Amino acid sequence: MSIMSARNSAAFGAASITIKKRATADEIQAELQERIDRLAARDEKFRGCTAPRPRPSQVRTDGTPNWTVDGFPGLPSGGFGRMVELLDQTRMEYELVA
Repeated sequence: MSIMSARNSAAFGAASITIKKRATADEIQAELQERIDRLAARDEKFRGCTAPRPRPSQVRTDGTPNWTVDGFPGLPSGGFGRMVELLDQTRMEYELVA
């Protein structure tokens, strides 16, 4: 293996660093609602589901989300898994600030 190959392997093998958007609870809630609305446009069973207000949560390790929600009002039967995916993606993208 050449030196350049070793350097490239090391660079691409390193853990990626995600830079999160900083947002208030109101901003995150609005973003969640936009995502729910887009989902509802594709799958009508999610119509009527509303975004809950984010609240701070204890961070266990670096890079983990610092917020969570308590349920989804109007969540349809059979929609939990898809909503968890939507929430997890949003939690990885946003950091809650006061």
